[in-house]
Amino acid sequence: MGDREVQRLAALRAYSVLDTEADAAIDRLAGLAGNLFSTPISLVSLIDEHRQWFKARVGLEASETPRDQAFCAHAIAMGPDAVMVVEDATLDPRFANNPLVTGAPDIRFYAGATLTTKEGHNLGTLCVIDDKPRPRPSPAELERLQLLARIVVDEFELTRAHRQAREKQRLLEIAETMSGVGHWRLDLATNKPTWSDAVYAIHGVDRESFDPGLDDAIAFYHPDDRDMVRSHLANAVETGAGFEFRLRLMRADGAMRHVVSRGVCELDDHGKPSAIIGLFQDITDTVTTIETLKDRKQRYQLVTQHAGDVITRYDFAGAGHFISPAIEKLLGYTVEETIGLTVPSVLHPADRERVMAVFEAMSRGLDQSTLQHRSRHKAGHYIWVESNLQLVRDESGAPQEIVSVSRDISDRKALELEMMDARDTAREQAQRARLAEDIGGVGYWRYDLKALDLDVSPKMFEIYGLERVERPAMASFNDRIHPEERAWTMARIAERLKTGEADYNVTTRIVRPDGEERYISGSSIIDMGPDGVPTFIMGTVRDITDERRAQADLAASESRYRLMADSASDMITSFGPAGDIRFISPACHPILGYTPEEMIGRRVIDMTHPEDVAVMMGYYGDLIAKGPSATSEPYQFRGRHKDGHWVWLEGQPKLFFDAETGKLAAIQDVARDITGRKALEAALELARAEAEAAAAVKAEFLSNMSHELRTPLTAVLGFSRLIEDQPELSPATRRFVDRVSNAGKALLSTVNDILDFSKLEAGQVEIIVAPSNPRQVLEDAMDLFSGQAQEKGLDLVMTGLDQLPDGLALAPDRIRQILLNLIGNAVKFTDRGRVTLDARWTARTRRLRVSITDSGVGIPADRLGQLFKRFSQVDGSSTRRHGGTGLGLAICKGLVDAMGGRIGVSSQAGQGSCFWFEIPADKTSRAVTEVDGETAVIPEGCRVLVVDDNPVNRDLVCAVLRAFGAEMAEAPDGETAVQLAAGEPFDVILMDLRMPGIGGEAATRQIRKDGLNGNVPIIAFSADVGGVLPVDVFDGLVAKPLDARTLIAEINRTLSFEGDIENAA
Repeated sequence: MGDREVQRLAALRAYSVLDTEADAAIDRLAGLAGNLFSTPISLVSLIDEHRQWFKARVGLEASETPRDQAFCAHAIAMGPDAVMVVEDATLDPRFANNPLVTGAPDIRFYAGATLTTKEGHNLGTLCVIDDKPRPRPSPAELERLQLLARIVVDEFELTRAHRQAREKQRLLEIAETMSGVGHWRLDLATNKPTWSDAVYAIHGVDRESFDPGLDDAIAFYHPDDRDMVRSHLANAVETGAGFEFRLRLMRADGAMRHVVSRGVCELDDHGKPSAIIGLFQDITDTVTTIETLKDRKQRYQLVTQHAGDVITRYDFAGAGHFISPAIEKLLGYTVEETIGLTVPSVLHPADRERVMAVFEAMSRGLDQSTLQHRSRHKAGHYIWVESNLQLVRDESGAPQEIVSVSRDISDRKALELEMMDARDTAREQAQRARLAEDIGGVGYWRYDLKALDLDVSPKMFEIYGLERVERPAMASFNDRIHPEERAWTMARIAERLKTGEADYNVTTRIVRPDGEERYISGSSIIDMGPDGVPTFIMGTVRDITDERRAQADLAASESRYRLMADSASDMITSFGPAGDIRFISPACHPILGYTPEEMIGRRVIDMTHPEDVAVMMGYYGDLIAKGPSATSEPYQFRGRHKDGHWVWLEGQPKLFFDAETGKLAAIQDVARDITGRKALEAALELARAEAEAAAAVKAEFLSNMSHELRTPLTAVLGFSRLIEDQPELSPATRRFVDRVSNAGKALLSTVNDILDFSKLEAGQVEIIVAPSNPRQVLEDAMDLFSGQAQEKGLDLVMTGLDQLPDGLALAPDRIRQILLNLIGNAVKFTDRGRVTLDARWTARTRRLRVSITDSGVGIPADRLGQLFKRFSQVDGSSTRRHGGTGLGLAICKGLVDAMGGRIGVSSQAGQGSCFWFEIPADKTSRAVTEVDGETAVIPEGCRVLVVDDNPVNRDLVCAVLRAFGAEMAEAPDGETAVQLAAGEPFDVILMDLRMPGIGGEAATRQIRKDGLNGNVPIIAFSADVGGVLPVDVFDGLVAKPLDARTLIAEINRTLSFEGDIENAA
């Protein structure tokens, strides 16, 4: 048997027409065919594996014949919509010896049109037979025979649709029984509602004694809800949109029930609503459950009405603000994975414009909408989703956001496609079944006991954890029954097949292929034929594992909460909107001295310090105004102890709101004793204030000391340099000048060490990183000591510099400062031999390592620990050979630490020392070339105004700059400087910051404002190196004591002029 024949037989059995009772419509079609052709015999013949069976027969007593004798068996092999004609069977070699030709009914003439389905399968024929030979009928006659054959197939299709509709109706009734959901239909032409049995039961009336009209149905609802019902119905009729709302129903017996009504419009051929169909669900138990949970002071996890639905908050562009954990079951994403996802990004392209148009309409005020659309699952496929959208408005009534409740309707959509070709009644029943399956989480199945054919809904595969297949075997589901319950279950089915008894809400266990054990609740009915033999069994299955687990979890949660509350050291309190304490944990006794029994009924506000009441009321007022979505921050207040003293507490409450009214229902707070912490905070605040005051005094002292020391040093060092540059000095005079200069430099070094160390201690040291040439920085530092080394007969050696990159990101000034200390120490403590500087840069770690190794006296092992500490020296005796403040190495360590590096030393007494440091140094494309005072000049005739209250400093600056051909003007204070600048132009102005009367900054601002010299470069000239330079006022800074080369370089930079001053004074 080929695949095509297997498919044909399956199609035949799908119609369930074999061996059925006579059908008057089919009989009439067979009789009509006989009349058209005036033949004594006409048949509707169906061919299975072994026979031809006659669904309709006119003029023939036999109900079937063997397949190998059937003329129809040859006809169905000719292909779809074929006609086979035999004019004289005795002359046709295929049939000459056929018993139906040689004997009764003596067939001579045969004409048969195949019964072809829309899939192209030939089920049999509509044929006419005569016992006399006849010529071939005309084409028109054969076409009429084909038309009648097509009508026979249409009748088969209609019969199957009606049968499926009846089965769907029965499934719907079972599903309603299991899920507590009924269905209804409102004919808009007559305003006549039709109710299912479940709807009658919810209203408390029966079908026999009550025939509902629309007004009668609305009269059942609470008076406050009736206008809402009429409004939703009117809107549905006007727009064709669906609806869902919750209302209160007054039963015939006077009991009030909470119900949910959902409806969708049924459209006519013109696209206008002709009826409204929907579901009606009694949710009183759910509402009661929620109220019960609230009555337990909401100390447990709240049970939501639609636990399986996905609840989302969106803005009008489709970005999510909140999404419930059920999204993982719907689309496969965890809540964390949905961060960044938007509605347009997961919608099917064909649905995106339609859905976003609704979002746009809601941003303009549309209150609600129900949409069906496709969303992309995490695995990549699309599933059908139904989303109920509700607009949320802010306090002013303006649209604020959208709240969506979404659910999977894939099974419903699959059922819609399956029933698409059925008649109106079949489509209506299928839609109700799909709604029930979706809401109740119910899968359905049907097993044909004759054809041994199983039909299941997609949710059955989901419940049992099986992969979807087109034609599943019954054994694949039976094998999943738990081994401990399988024998009993199969025996129960066998017993029911004998009696036809139905089973409802039977709970059993199944084991999925992955080993997971699940609980299911099933109901089934058996259809018994007229002969008492069962024909099929069908039923529904619902996975109740989550419900059973939720019940167990709720009980466990109750136990855990009670244990936690009794054992917690924090005080757990629950109180009503008025502040009355309804529950408090035993921790209240050690914290406040009261037992829980003494606290119940008291008001929180009566236990609060009077000074904290207003703050507490404002805190809770803000939380309540924000509503259910508010999140609380910890707040502090004082609570009265039983003995009368006040205890500092810190709480973080959670607010619970009534789901119906939106009003505050209860507050739960967890508070802890922070009295000790508050005392520590007060002590720390006092210590901080004292430290800040001391730091301010220290900073002021250092600033004054810097100014008072640097100002005279400016004259000492500056004039010493000018005298040194005089060629006619005698050797004795030059030696005396050198002594003065060296002493001044030593004093300046000491001042700088103290100031640098103070800034390091205060965390105020400035590290400026810039692209630099490391070879230039290291060589310049080493060159500074060439004179001292030469005097002592020492060799200065540099290694590794040629391997360094051309450019590194460094702080060259700070590295130079470190090197001056380390190289200076090496030269100072080495009497013979050499001082070696070695540098290495590692690309992998991007770090620069520099070491300074000498052949000097070395450092005793017991003194190494004193290095890098402030005011610490290896030789601190009064007879020591070498001077110093003891801050140099401490400053080096502070600077290296500030640059993110390390510094260290290795040494042995008598064998020299090796000081090293390494710092981060990223490679750069090029290094910045610094302007050197040795190669910079100022323009000839440059007009310079120097402003300083110290005449010695003014003389020094004038002496230095006149050597370069500058024209000088002087001002002893800020007021004079402003007057001079207002009367004549200058090329550059040097401004001292600290002066009596008008200070340097104020004078500079006035000069900028007056205009004549408003754009002239003004360079700050100050001994206060610790101050902050106003960069919006000054163009540069020259620190005192004055260094001539630094001054020339800074003037050169501000004027953007370069030249050669090799021969300058």
